[in-house]
Amino acid sequence: MTYHPKGLTMCYDTISKGSPILMKLLQTAKSWKTGVKYEVIIKYQDTTNGGNTGIADKLDTDRQNTRTKMEFNPKMAYKPIVVANIETTLNQGDEQVLDLLETEFDSQAQSLMQIMANNLWTGTGVGNSWDSFYNAADDATNFATYGGLARATYTTLKGYYLAAAGATTLAKLATAYDAVSIGNETPDIIGTTKAIWSTYESLLTPTVRANYTTSGYPKMNAFGMVPTSQALAGTQGFDVLFFRGTPVVRDEQIPSGKIFFMNTKNFGMKGIKISGLKQVNFKKTSDGVPAGVPGNVPSTMGFNFRDMMSPVDQLAEVGHIIYAGNFICENPRLQGQMVAAS
Repeated sequence: MTYHPKGLTMCYDTISKGSPILMKLLQTAKSWKTGVKYEVIIKYQDTTNGGNTGIADKLDTDRQNTRTKMEFNPKMAYKPIVVANIETTLNQGDEQVLDLLETEFDSQAQSLMQIMANNLWTGTGVGNSWDSFYNAADDATNFATYGGLARATYTTLKGYYLAAAGATTLAKLATAYDAVSIGNETPDIIGTTKAIWSTYESLLTPTVRANYTTSGYPKMNAFGMVPTSQALAGTQGFDVLFFRGTPVVRDEQIPSGKIFFMNTKNFGMKGIKISGLKQVNFKKTSDGVPAGVPGNVPSTMGFNFRDMMSPVDQLAEVGHIIYAGNFICENPRLQGQMVAAS
């Protein structure tokens, strides 16, 4: 039997899946900055006024409006923390097995992260569903509007979308990469499933082996990139390959057949500190939680806790942990996805 440093029995998580990209986004989240809706000002067309001029020519003073705004609603996801009074009473003193409140908190926090991963990759933005990378990186095939604007009208809000991608090839990856690269802006993360990640690895096998020999095995930590396994220095990490210098990360929460091209400068979590609630963190890094699973490392922005209360009709204490905010993309044309890939 394994014991907690305090002498308590440890609870092992055998349910949660890893999502390194979610961990990165939550740890680099920014504050909700506008009002009831999160507003993003975009330039959707160029002006036709002005231009070259001759000596003493009359100047064009026509004012043209080329800007509008996307609007996003705040979203919330929650899990209850419920500790029965009788269990608290019996789990005290010399015979204490678990710190019930701490164990329940950490367990539900990990479960909340699974909900957040689902929000990140599959949310539709409709009703209580969060906006997501899925509806940000779309060309109107599945989502005719984004941020309240019609993509048919505001065509620059279309991301790259390849349906029925089929077998993964370097040529298809190159086409998608080029489509979401504007100027010096390129994807900084390519996320995919374990199966497709292994397929991509097989395309690079000779190069990968040579690179491992000279540079070690590349890893990504929860905050970004570290160059080699040696540089990781014992810290948890996620195996990565590279495409044009961009890390290709396997994420267990990404739906089957998907490859996502993500520019995190223009896509991320906007968190809300709810008035009257505590802004909290996961209590600890638990050895009972697999390395790389959200809930093992801190994620604070937008992570709120309502204090434990005693309901009038229940012999228990009840609290709630809540994530508040939304996943928002300021520039969808820099995001892309390939679907039904293999």
